[in-house]
Amino acid sequence: MTLSHEPALPTSVAPQVLLGNHLKALKLPTFAREYEKVAMESAQDRADYPRYLLRLCELERIDRERRNVERRIRLARFPQTKSLDTFDFAAQPSLNKSLVLELARCEWVEKRHNSIALGPSGTGKTHIALALGLAACQKGYSVAFTTAAALVHELMEARDERRLRALQKHLNTVKLLVVDELGYVPFTAVGSELLFEVFSQRYERGSTLVTSNLPFDEWTSVFGSERLTGALLDRLTHHVHILEMNGDSFRLATSKKAQRRTSQAPHAPVKTSTEGGEDPK
Repeated sequence: MTLSHEPALPTSVAPQVLLGNHLKALKLPTFAREYEKVAMESAQDRADYPRYLLRLCELERIDRERRNVERRIRLARFPQTKSLDTFDFAAQPSLNKSLVLELARCEWVEKRHNSIALGPSGTGKTHIALALGLAACQKGYSVAFTTAAALVHELMEARDERRLRALQKHLNTVKLLVVDELGYVPFTAVGSELLFEVFSQRYERGSTLVTSNLPFDEWTSVFGSERLTGALLDRLTHHVHILEMNGDSFRLATSKKAQRRTSQAPHAPVKTSTEGGEDPK
């Protein structure tokens, strides 16, 4: 019986070059970058081959997860990156901190529940939404961030260009859809119906996080129809976590502090004349 053999590797090619090519083809960039360094460390520690390979696998896995998180954050299209570490909970005593920290664990995303943050402008709703979106990316979930006005505009544009179904399909595949600033701009009848379709199609299929400056009983002013608003709220609030943020505006408080610092700062004396007795110009 004749055994077939793979063709021998050309002796003129260095093993390091061939190994680099194989690792590149297998998409193992961390292996390629670290194998020589880890080999030296393993030799010094007298580690056997399985331990050597284990170290390389651990490095590859950690680096791959880091790249995946970065990719999910990039695809989410956050206007800026915010985390809960930088949120001032003390300035918003009405906000349930324990609930926010629980939501950051993202079990609600896994269960396909919704979250709604309600409160006046400047109370940190967008910060919380960005932070929870970031946490979802870090936990391995796909996220899309948009404002309500931008989403309605995108939906109407897609409708006019006959690519609405493709956009709706994309929105349905996202594990967490964050819709910020609902309530600042009223929608046309067509825009309201398109946004309702997004929420309706995601019902119990994916999680949606909405922020609004309006209480629920004023959402009709945005959608223009009591019937449509009622149906939308019925879907959004079936499995929902509500965050109430009724404190003072962060931006207003920051502006007042800046004004106080300016008023309390010592002023330089006004120079009324120049050297030589000439009037200042």
